[in-house]
Parts: sequence; structure tokens; C-alpha cells
Amino acid sequence: MSIQVLDCTLRDGGYINDWRFGRKAIAEILRKLELAHVDIIECGFLTGMLHDPESALFPDPAAIERLLPEGRHHALFVAMIAIGEKELHPDRLPPCSNSGIGGIRLTFHKEEINQALEWAEILKRKGYRVFMQPVGTMFYTDLELLRLVEKINALRPYAFYIVDTLGSMYRSDVSHRFYLIDKNMDPAIHLGFHGHNNLQLAFSNAQVLMKIPTRRTLILDSSVYGMGRGAGNLPTELICEYINRTVAPRYDVTTVMDLYDEYISEIRKTHEWGYTLPYYLAAENLCHPNYAAFLINKQTLTMKDIQAIICSIPAESRILYDSKLIERLYAAFQSCKIDDSPARDTLMEKIRGRKILLLAPGNSLVTEYNHVRRFIETENPYVITLNFADGRFGADACFICSHRRMEAIARDVRQLPKLQVILTSNVQNDCGREVLYVDYDNYVNDDRMVSDNAALMMLHLLRRCGVRQVFLAGFDGSYLPFHETYYREELHDMMQGDALLEKQHRVKEQLKKLENVMQFRFLTPSIYESEDSKHV
Repeated sequence: MSIQVLDCTLRDGGYINDWRFGRKAIAEILRKLELAHVDIIECGFLTGMLHDPESALFPDPAAIERLLPEGRHHALFVAMIAIGEKELHPDRLPPCSNSGIGGIRLTFHKEEINQALEWAEILKRKGYRVFMQPVGTMFYTDLELLRLVEKINALRPYAFYIVDTLGSMYRSDVSHRFYLIDKNMDPAIHLGFHGHNNLQLAFSNAQVLMKIPTRRTLILDSSVYGMGRGAGNLPTELICEYINRTVAPRYDVTTVMDLYDEYISEIRKTHEWGYTLPYYLAAENLCHPNYAAFLINKQTLTMKDIQAIICSIPAESRILYDSKLIERLYAAFQSCKIDDSPARDTLMEKIRGRKILLLAPGNSLVTEYNHVRRFIETENPYVITLNFADGRFGADACFICSHRRMEAIARDVRQLPKLQVILTSNVQNDCGREVLYVDYDNYVNDDRMVSDNAALMMLHLLRRCGVRQVFLAGFDGSYLPFHETYYREELHDMMQGDALLEKQHRVKEQLKKLENVMQFRFLTPSIYESEDSKHV
């Protein structure tokens, strides 16, 4: 068996940072991967989308060629055309050039097989080495796979792939498909494996394939530090070092690690990828990882909740991501209609004649603690904490709208017996005493990304109680998911990629709408302050 490593950092890793590596970084990553002796290097997508010169989305091979290392290339440089996603018709490509990319990876779904075969023929006639990559190989029956292999034999591409799209393949799944393909496919066609790490098996499955006797060349896809959407990919540095130790010393792993230090580690500071329980649950239930990402970013659910929602996704909707479906399932899971007028009447009586102070768990509660305490002692406001409980602030009430937060702070709440607990109807009462229950559906807003944000829900509840002015503290916001923006470490939420900044933007937009009926005064610095709000 001959083994080759294909690095897909700039393409598959680009899902993490929207492919915005920067022109200089792209050129250096390509140069150093070749310097590390990686066999095949994927430069990014060839796409008909609007081209950003700083991204790894390219309108034509010439745009890639300008970034390739100078001189003769030892590595094979390739790009991907994804049918149905960022696609570029092969008719628009020039003939293959010896100084540019030499191969095209063509990815396609079951219903796109005939189109993929037609496009592959065009690419072959233009001189490109064609890699055929069927999305979700796991979901082909043996008969469907054999029929596809028959068509691949007639096509005679450079390579055909086993693609573990959902990261759901175990050792037996991978080896079974390998044997089936290997026994029936032309031995001149390379066989590739593209694994994802939802089950922590990308590296293990690659090792399994390396041990299977075969006359053909095996291509293993990887990315630096496993950079890739969701749970990520097989790390290039791991598989290269493994081949060095078990086959032959061919790769310069220290140069691969240089790429991590120089470029990937900086991306890692602001974007998250790698194994998590939600991605495991998605893989175990054969679901697209974006379902897990959506539920993670809600920040309201326990792992059991996420499992329940994922299991409720219809089988026919699991492979391809349906954003509207998961939004509906999430809303249905959280919904629990009740008549909350008695609870509102009780709250209105408690806050009558008093100023209202909402405390969010931002780090400014520490840095501005004395200022906040002076305001409380001087003005005697009705103090409500949002999804956290802390006796140092003399809070009158605690508002909790998240099952996950309730589990996390139940002990803190029980240690404050005089604290009035306000729960939305979707949250189980773990406080060990009577609480005020308010209807979840009454206080969500129309932006599904932040529909049940705790601050927004509490403000809508206060508006229904007739409150027209609210003082706010601890509403810091954060610019980086790893930034120390929570006053207690255990309150920190890890969000995925750019979702954090987008979520903050959406919250700010909702606050602007509320400013038409309420006045906000901030006691501590906040990114949510507007020209209409005032800093006290």
C-alpha cells in the first residue's frame, strides 16, 4: 500500500473562519505544507460566489496560482468544487496548467451523481486529476455503493473517497466500505478517506485503513490541529508523525507545528472546534453537526435537552441541515403555556414604587463593585439577577429562563432562602421552595437567535408589569469567546465561531426596539449602550 496525506486546512478549516485566512497567510500555509512534504494540498474552494482576495474562496485557478510557492512543486495542489454549495461549473475553468493546481475535488450528494459524472468528464478533458467524493458514504447501501463504483470504474478518476460526513463511522463501518470498494474498483484509482472527529475516531479510523492490505494508493485527509467545522478533522501533525514512525520518515512535522503557532493558534483564540458532547450526540444520531452547533449556541440547554431535541429530528431531515426545522423543534421543546397573571400581579406588588436594577454576570460587577453597591444602598432598588445568584449584591429576586442555568445555580439559590425566584415555564423548579412561574412564550421576541435571551425576556416581563425605567449593571458583552467577561469563571459560556458577535448584535437590536417604551440607564460599561441610553 502507498499512503498519501492530503491537507485540507484552507478548505475544510475555512468553515471555522469563513475562509478569511488572509492572502499572506494562505500563501505561507501553502508554502510550508509543501516544505513539510505533505503530498496533496487543498487550496480552498473554486466558486462562483463573490470573490474576497483575502479568503480561500477562488473564482478561477489563476487566483490560486498567484499564491502557490515559486519554482517546481513537489506536492499536488488541488481545489474543491462542491455541487450545490459554492459551485463553479467546470466549463468556466481553463485547461490544467503545469504551474497551477493539478487536481479538482468534486463533492456531490446521491441525487447529484449523474451531474458529478458529467462534470468529472469535463474536468478530465481539461487535464485535471479528479477526486470523486460522495457526501455521506455511510448512507449508501452496499448495492448503491457498488453501482456507484461501477460508474467510477468507467470514469477512471484519480481518486474515489469514503467520506464520513457526519463523523459517525466506527471501525467496522470504515473497514466494511473499504473492503467493498477495494475489491470492486479499478486498482489504478486511489482510495481516499475523509473523516470527522465527532466520535474521536478520525485518527483511529485512519490507522485501521493503513493496516488493510491493498495494492492501491490510500489518501488520508487531514488539517492542521484538526481545524474544521464542528468536531473538526484528523490532525495533520498526528497522521504525519504516525506515518513517520510506522511506515517511513517522510514528513517534517515541526514545520506543520510552525503553521499552528503562526496562524492556527490565533484563529483558535476566537473560534472553537473539536470534540464536544453535542457533536457526539449529532454523530450518534446520524445528524448534521450544524444541528448541534445551533443548540450549543442557544446556551440554554443541558446535554439531555440537546439529546432529546436531536432525537426528535425526523430521519429524512437529519443528513442535510434544515435551519427552520431546528428552530421550530427548539421552540416547541421550550414552550410550556401557563396563565402567569397571578405571578405578574405578585411581582408588580413587590416592585411598586421602587427603581429596578437588573444584574447580568459581567466582569464589571467585580471592577465596578463599589459603584454598584453604593447605588443599591442609596437608591434601594428592587434588584434582580439574571441566571445567577450571589448574596453579595443583596438581590431581591433571581430570574432564570434556562434549564442549564437552573442546574448550575440551584445550590446557590437554595443558600439564599429570602431570594424570590422567578422561573419561565420551561424550567423545572429545583429550588426547594415556591417560585413565581411566568409563561415562556409570552416573553420571547421575534429574533430566533436571541428569542429567549434572559435580559430581553426579563425586560419584556417588566414592561408587561408597567415598568418604564430600568437600571442595568454587568451587561458587559464580550468580543472573544475566551475573553474574561464573566465575573465568575463557572458562568462563562463557550460559543461557536462568529455566533458570539452576531448574537450580541442581535441583542443590541432588540434593546433598541425596547427603548421605544423603556428607558435604560447603565451603571457599568456595556457594549449595549446606545445614544438613547444613559450611563450613570
